Amino acid sequence: MGKSGNPARRAQQERVRRALRDSPGGGVRSTFYCDESGNTGVHWGDPDQPIFVHGGWLVPVRSGSSLLNGVTELRGRHRMAAPELKWQHLARRRDSGAVFRDFFSLMMEHACMPFFWVMDKDFITSAKVVETFFDPEYNRNYPMAFTGARDIKKELAEAVSQSADVRQRFADLMRAPERPSADAVRDLATRLADHFEAGNAPALADSLRDFSDEAISSIQDELGAATWMRTTLGHSLPGLVQLLEGFMRRHALELEIVHDNLVRYEPAFDLVRRMFRPSDGTDVTMVGGEPMFHAMPSVTGLRLADSKSEPMIQLADLLCGFVRTVIAKVKRGEELTADERAVSFHLAMTRDEWSSWDGNMPQWMWQEFGRLAFEGVLNGTLDISL
Repeated sequence: MGKSGNPARRAQQERVRRALRDSPGGGVRSTFYCDESGNTGVHWGDPDQPIFVHGGWLVPVRSGSSLLNGVTELRGRHRMAAPELKWQHLARRRDSGAVFRDFFSLMMEHACMPFFWVMDKDFITSAKVVETFFDPEYNRNYPMAFTGARDIKKELAEAVSQSADVRQRFADLMRAPERPSADAVRDLATRLADHFEAGNAPALADSLRDFSDEAISSIQDELGAATWMRTTLGHSLPGLVQLLEGFMRRHALELEIVHDNLVRYEPAFDLVRRMFRPSDGTDVTMVGGEPMFHAMPSVTGLRLADSKSEPMIQLADLLCGFVRTVIAKVKRGEELTADERAVSFHLAMTRDEWSSWDGNMPQWMWQEFGRLAFEGVLNGTLDISL
């Protein structure tokens, strides 16, 4: 990683580098505190909560005590007397963006890194439609190599996202407590084919009209899987741990994951825990030009904690809630406040510099987020100091 030409950004890079250096005797050097915001479980089509964010802060161990002192000072300054820091409380204030900006600045000063996965639920529903009906395991019109065709699948998801009918019907099948009928699955495949036919893509449409009975049955099984596998968190957790593992390998980092204690998600956490094993040298698969890790050799464990007694998880809640609010504004076409744009600029830079967050959003939303984050910087009208 090269050094930035921007003095402020270069200073931040150096703080992070110092914090990540090996400590004498090794051991856990960082802890990742994790929470989520906008989780509606299997209800992907909830119009009131269109965005889901899952993530938190990677905190160097040596930053812990001084960071908590800073949190106490900010709580006093902003008259935050509630026992627990929660975004849903802060969001009610007119100065929520300014208050979060102060907390964000505090985290940056202590070399804490934001890691998160963001989902536009309409788009992730569309992507799941593609992963289901264009899966070579079910659709014999596509070779197995199509499994890793990420760019093509994104284009297909963009096209599917234009059909509110297909999205909603698929979301309803995902939400239903029982395994869907074969007729319901075939009807959805037909509606998807009709959508591509109307979009002047007859070859794609034709590939969706001849599923075998066996393939339909397999899709029924997938849509009727265990509840946790059909939740937004069940889909965000793999993406989040991939970001963490990529970062750890680049920096020879050890960490512990501390997640908010969510009920009924133990199978998802156990799935991640099974990745905590030494690397055998063959634990990376390239998919669409990107690495997929099958082991997390530097993670010492994952434990669940009550946010009421863990202030670092409360800080993760603030981060996730802020990001969800900003992305929801982008989706609705609303302007961001100056404080929201300033923090968004720094989030955009951490994504560029550290690859610390990513997500599932349509291209226009990525572009609009970038415009809102950078426009004021480029025209000199936005103060981005922290």
